[in-house]
Amino acid sequence: MATARREHFGKLLEPGLREIFYEQYDQLPSMIPELFNVNTTDNPYEEDVNIGTLGDFPEFSGTIDYDRMYEGYKKVYDFPEFAKGFRIERKLYDDERYNTINKQPRGLAISANRRREADAAKIFNNAFDSNYTGPDDVRLCADNHPTPAPDGPPERSNVNTRDLNHENLQKTKLDMRGFVDDRGGKISVVPDTLLVPPEKEEIGWELIESEKKINTDHNNPNIHHGKYRLIVWDYLENEDAWFLIDSRYASMFLNWFDRVPLEFDMEEDFDTLVAKFRAYMRYNAGWSDWVWVFGNDAS
Repeated sequence: MATARREHFGKLLEPGLREIFYEQYDQLPSMIPELFNVNTTDNPYEEDVNIGTLGDFPEFSGTIDYDRMYEGYKKVYDFPEFAKGFRIERKLYDDERYNTINKQPRGLAISANRRREADAAKIFNNAFDSNYTGPDDVRLCADNHPTPAPDGPPERSNVNTRDLNHENLQKTKLDMRGFVDDRGGKISVVPDTLLVPPEKEEIGWELIESEKKINTDHNNPNIHHGKYRLIVWDYLENEDAWFLIDSRYASMFLNWFDRVPLEFDMEEDFDTLVAKFRAYMRYNAGWSDWVWVFGNDAS
């Protein structure tokens, strides 16, 4: 007796492979929600325009002093497309080679996660690169951040070459607490996150978790104990670079936009007996202001 024809084998496979794909993707670690202000949008592009600050609050002398805010720098987010797929031949389905078939959606999910993490990490991997600039036309971590206000301060800095240790963590924290806005006013930056590559995980953990100062004969209390959240990101490429972050300001100025969240779909080719599965996504990331971060590159 002839075996019944197994029509539309791709459609029969799709629900299971879709479940495997999303289940694998959801299990993969991601630092994007830990660092970025994650948004979704239906627009073809997004614009983020900063508005400057007002000057100091004067004593009232009978007439209101009317100040003005200067339009800040504009960041435009467009949304490139990303897509990848795999194919499954009819004979693999007929021969029930499910162990081979099921590996492919897992691999596709891993590939999608890897691309997103790498693109997000580019912001930090290129933070000291003058060819990778932000809305103010300078790099993320620089010593020459300008201001749009004519009465603003001289160029401002959020960069140094310090190695990560107790003293330098304190110096960097104080530098951030000294940040000023486009008119020279204090902006109360309070860093609470330490971002490091894997090579600095141990020293980062010791600095935050030790109750006493590390690598010293003195029994002094550790001022950094419990003050920071440590994030170790495998996608940071410079083992000598580390970043101190104010997550409150990062949630305002470090943005991730999902234009098309990761999707999974398929079609079956009648003539070649091949089912094609693909994943597709559109997104972009960037920053509209730099005051949330201080970068050190000890290299």
